[in-house]
Amino acid sequence: MSVLAKATQTLDCLGAAEGPLRLRDVAAAVGMPKSSTHRMLSELTALGIVRREGDRYAIGPRLLYWGAIASEGYDLRAYAEAPMRRLRDRLGESVHLYVDEDGHKVCIASVESHYSLRPFVALGRPGQLGAGSSGKLLLAFAGDARRRAVLAELARQGDRHAPTVAELDLMRDEQWAVSFGELEDGVVAAATSVCHPDGRLAAVITVSGPAHRLVPERLGEFREPMRECSADIAALLEADVHLTAAANR
Repeated sequence: MSVLAKATQTLDCLGAAEGPLRLRDVAAAVGMPKSSTHRMLSELTALGIVRREGDRYAIGPRLLYWGAIASEGYDLRAYAEAPMRRLRDRLGESVHLYVDEDGHKVCIASVESHYSLRPFVALGRPGQLGAGSSGKLLLAFAGDARRRAVLAELARQGDRHAPTVAELDLMRDEQWAVSFGELEDGVVAAATSVCHPDGRLAAVITVSGPAHRLVPERLGEFREPMRECSADIAALLEADVHLTAAANR
């Protein structure tokens, strides 16, 4: 594993933690000797990428700066924020926006439920295509080559929730996918698509929550509100296309 890959793994570990971590906890999580982990953390701290609080480590201020720069590149995120908030307020559950980034599903925006018990989704962290409602729907819109590669990888992993080609085709036709405890026990999610004016997939919206609140009957009632949210975002994307075209005339 390269030094950059090890640094990324270390930052993922710190980012997923609920608070600053001790050296031994980071070393155990990333599978490196304490001495190597200490050198890595020291270098990242000197660069402002990690901050040290006593004998514990956490994400540093430079990542906030980088995050702000990265978010400016996602116009989709800006367009989606208001419709996503309206959907959260209407349904009461967490709403997330996913895109396909180089063959991985990545959450780029979230509006959290007001309930204390809710799923946690890390922004920007690559996830498996074909897994969960978001991963399945993103894969449903992918090209044949990517579909085959992902389904082969899921089969190799022995993923019993992996979709079939026929199921992916149906998800694409219906622009709808659901998952029941596929990624985390007790968590239910539904996904619908957001498309560009030319029909290309722009993103996937999900609503998720604990199984005791998102029973199958209630999940079916989410379909229309989620599609309305998708349509609102798509309309904003279309308006942007027209404004950009007018500005370039």
